[in-house]
Amino acid sequence: MAQTKLSTTNDHRLIQLPEGGVTIQVNLVVAQDDTGDFSTISEAIQASENQRIGTDKFVIYVKTGIYKENVIITQLMTNLTLIGDGIDRTIITNDKNNHQGIPTHNTSTVQVWGSGFVAVGITFENAAGPEYEQAVALLSSSDHSVFYKCSFKGYQDTLSLLNYRQFLRECDIYGTVDFIFGDASAIIQNCNIYVRKPLQGQQNTITAQGRSNPNSNTGFVIQNSRVAPDSTLIDGSVVTFLGRPWREYSRVVYVKCDFEISIDPAGWMPYAGNSEYDRLYYAECMNEGKGAVTDGRVTWPGYHVLMAGDDVEQFSVRNFYNGESWIPQTGVPFYSDI
Repeated sequence: MAQTKLSTTNDHRLIQLPEGGVTIQVNLVVAQDDTGDFSTISEAIQASENQRIGTDKFVIYVKTGIYKENVIITQLMTNLTLIGDGIDRTIITNDKNNHQGIPTHNTSTVQVWGSGFVAVGITFENAAGPEYEQAVALLSSSDHSVFYKCSFKGYQDTLSLLNYRQFLRECDIYGTVDFIFGDASAIIQNCNIYVRKPLQGQQNTITAQGRSNPNSNTGFVIQNSRVAPDSTLIDGSVVTFLGRPWREYSRVVYVKCDFEISIDPAGWMPYAGNSEYDRLYYAECMNEGKGAVTDGRVTWPGYHVLMAGDDVEQFSVRNFYNGESWIPQTGVPFYSDI
C-alpha cells in the first residue's frame, strides 16, 4: 500500500483527507521540530483535557517523526482524533513486552479506551522482536472507533481489538502469532495483512478472536483484504493458519480476500485445551489466491464455506453493526454491503 501524505494548509490548522475532500479543523499540533504546540503526543492529549468543550470532537495533528512513547487515551477522552502524515511518516513506537514481566495489555504502545476515536495516517509499532513474544502495538477498546490508512507493526499480539464496534480501512497489519486478537465487533476492510517470520519452531496464526458469549454480536470480519508474506518471510517456509479459537464461541469470517500466501490445508488451528468446535463460527467466502482452496479444511461443525446471500450479508457494515449510522461522520470511505 502506498504511503499517504495528507494535505495541510500553511499553518497546519486545516487538514484534508486524501479522498473525498473532507477538511478537518485541527485543535493542536505535535511536532519534533518546534513548529507545533507540543513535542510529544502525550503532552498534547493531556492538554486536550483542559482545552476541549464537553465531548466535542478534538483533533490532534501529529507531524512526521518517530515518537517513542506509551500513549494512553482514557475513557474520559471521547471523540478524539489523531491525524498523522501517513504510514511510516508519523510513527508511534515502543518495545514493552511480556518478557519484562508486563501483562500483555500493558505492553501496548498505544491504548485507546475512549469512544469515538479516529486515527488517520499513523504507524503504531511495538518494536520488540519475535523473541520477546507478546508485545502489543495498539490496544483499542473504543466503541465506534475508526482507523484509516494506518499501520500496525509487531510480531505476537500486534493488534488488540479488545471490545466494542471498530472499523479499519486501508490499513497494514503485520505480525506472527495471534496478531489480530480480542473480542471486538470489528470489520477489517480493504487492508493488507502481512505475515512475518516468527521464531524458529513457531507457527503463524493470523487471528485469535475471543468471543465467549453465544449472545454477543462480536467477531472479526476481514473483507476485500490482501493476505501476504512480508519481506522477512519466504512463503511456505512456515506454516500459517487463518486463526485459532481463543474462546469457545470465537467468530471470524474472511470474505472476498486475496490470499497471496500459502495457508495450511486445514486452514484453522486448534487452541490448546479448546475442543468446543461446534460452538465457534469460522467462515470463508469468495476468496481467491493460492491459500484460498478450501479442500482439506477442518471438519469442525462450526466451520463453514459460504456463498453469496443472506449468510454473508449478515457480516456487512450495514448489518453487522449498523456502521452506516456512525462511520460516515468520520469522512472515511467504506462499503456498506459485501
